[in-house]
Formats: sequence, C-alpha cells, structure tokens
Amino acid sequence: MNRIVITLLLFIFVSSSSFAQERNGEGREKMRSRIEAQKISYITQKLDLSPKEAQQFWPLYNELEKKKHDIRVRSKILFKKLYRGKDSIPEEELLKISDNLIDLRLENVQLEKSYHIEYKKILPAKKILDLYHTEKQFQGMLLRQIKEKGRRQHGK
Repeated sequence: MNRIVITLLLFIFVSSSSFAQERNGEGREKMRSRIEAQKISYITQKLDLSPKEAQQFWPLYNELEKKKHDIRVRSKILFKKLYRGKDSIPEEELLKISDNLIDLRLENVQLEKSYHIEYKKILPAKKILDLYHTEKQFQGMLLRQIKEKGRRQHGK
C-alpha cells in the first residue's frame, strides 16, 4: 500500500513539474514523451507482470500505442482542415471529412480488438481487464491534474 501511495505522489510531483516545464517553453513532444513514460510506469506497477509476461506484453502495447497515436494525428489533421475553413468547404468535401473521421474511429476500434486478441495469448483475463481499468484510471488522473491546474490559474 505504501508503494502505491509513494508511486502516486511521485507521479503527481513529476506531472506537476512537467506541466510547469511545458509553460516554460518545453515542446509538446517532450511533454507527450513524459506522460507516456509516466503511463508505462503506472501500468507496470498496477499490472504486476511476470518477467515473461512483460517481455511479451510491452512490445505489443508499445506497437498499439504508436498506431493509436498515428490515428490521433490523422484525425487532428482532419479537424484542423475542417475548422480552418468549415464555412468555405463544399458540402461534398465536408461529407468526405466526416466519413474519414468515422473511418478513423473504426480503425481505432479494430486495432483495439486485434490487440485484445493478442493480449489473450499472453495474459490472463484478469490482467487484461486490469490493464483496461488502469488505462482509464491514468486518464482520469491526468484530467484531474489538468482541471486542478486550470483552477489554480483562474483562481489567481
């Protein structure tokens, strides 16, 4: 239990300093890398993988995360295109953009499904479900930190 508390406190401290560094000019890519490292640390601690499981799991997980990141980048490009010229883009082009956005969502779901199948080959069901729960917990922690940071900035 103490290990969890210490890990969480360390995580919060590192995250806070990371957000401060972002404000001081550190690039988004470095921030993303730091968050990914924190996420890996958090997942590692929560899943308690055996050495054999870890050796098989992490390459798969990292591969999936890279593919999901690529989908997010492609989606972001479409949204930027949409909001830069939403009022001047012809209806046919808007339909293409909306179709492409749905296709990217479907691609993401298919990725999740295919990697879920791969995870089942190397991890027990409990650890797979723990992974999904842990990822949600991590997202929640990040959102709370962002909200808190916003409150502190607006409260000043």
